[in-house]
Amino acid sequence: MHFINPFKGLRPVEEKASSVTIPSTDHLSQKIIINHKKNNPWSYLNIFNPDHQNSKSQNEIDAKAKEQFESMKNNSVIIKDSTKSFYIYKISTKNHSQVGIIGTAKLSAYDNLHIRGHEEIYFERSQKRFDQINNLNAQIGPIYVIYPDNAKLTELIDRQITSKPKYSFDALDECQHELWVVNKEDIVLKISELFNTINRIYIADGHHRIEALSKMSEFRKHKNPNHTGQEPYNYFMVAIFPKSQARILDYNRLVKDLYGYSANDFIKQIKKKFIVEKQSSPYKPNESKTFGMYLDKKWYSIKLKNNPEENLFHIINLDINLLHYYLLEPILGIGDPRYDNRIDFIAGFHGLGSIERKVDSGEARVGFSLFATQMEDVISFADKKLTMPPKSTWFDPKPLDGLVAYDFE
Repeated sequence: MHFINPFKGLRPVEEKASSVTIPSTDHLSQKIIINHKKNNPWSYLNIFNPDHQNSKSQNEIDAKAKEQFESMKNNSVIIKDSTKSFYIYKISTKNHSQVGIIGTAKLSAYDNLHIRGHEEIYFERSQKRFDQINNLNAQIGPIYVIYPDNAKLTELIDRQITSKPKYSFDALDECQHELWVVNKEDIVLKISELFNTINRIYIADGHHRIEALSKMSEFRKHKNPNHTGQEPYNYFMVAIFPKSQARILDYNRLVKDLYGYSANDFIKQIKKKFIVEKQSSPYKPNESKTFGMYLDKKWYSIKLKNNPEENLFHIINLDINLLHYYLLEPILGIGDPRYDNRIDFIAGFHGLGSIERKVDSGEARVGFSLFATQMEDVISFADKKLTMPPKSTWFDPKPLDGLVAYDFE
């Protein structure tokens, strides 16, 4: 068995692809979600973001999600391929594009650290993912992973995308999504063989999902007295892109109050560790150890005065931790960001204007813009078996959910 394998994907019929598939709901306003669900009854949003008002229990919600999924199959809205295939996947924005492959990998590769993550997780969110996947008996969205660039793989992929794609459409995330189905035996084998030459791959997005899948695999293994290790639940679906094409955006912070400080006293506290300067326009940092701050309709740049303490290995060169250990925790009293409800997170693709709107509306008291985590840090942390705090990286664009699904039947 190869490291990355073809599989029989469960895909929407061509004319319904744009209405069935969904991006991360972090991309979407509540208004867009409501309108899309109303106008697209087969959308996966009706499974993952259901209306609760007519449901009396979680069991009832799960039953409705399962019923919807089965109905999509029974009505041929989504159809399973008859041949094991790889799926070449191109995502394009106005100024960026990336081309990867959707396939399956063995969960033992994750458990044995051949596939490595870099972020801590919220256990409650991972459990929710487990419940969804187990309920549907399928993985609807891929784990987004990255691999060291490989010239032979790039050349092979480029040859395949000269033909017309199976799908080409603009999705709710305002990106163009294109998919090619590759099922010729010689090409499928060559793709698998080339991935076998890659020593390690890295999770970009999907840490909660892969933890859920690993847990589900163990759960089913112990329930199956005839377990062989080759059952579908021993594998998971990945969308694997070359490292050079992956893009990380900033992941900014919002705090609901100033922990009892007035604005002036708050700034005085910051000045003990940071150089603070007013800015005439929204401030997006262009180097490490520098942050933007929006408070009382004013933007400031704040730059750490001294290098971080050498014994705090976890925070060296990682801005997300510098901000936490030198400002958010000691001045604003923010504890573990996974569980402190006074802090919120906002992805960089929303722009700095989103920070201004949240603060000006009173939803937050102060906002911070950050320098994006660098790819070298992601690789370094993963290689050293270290983890960053949750919400440290925002890889963008992301693969859609439902473009290709992997069922465990």
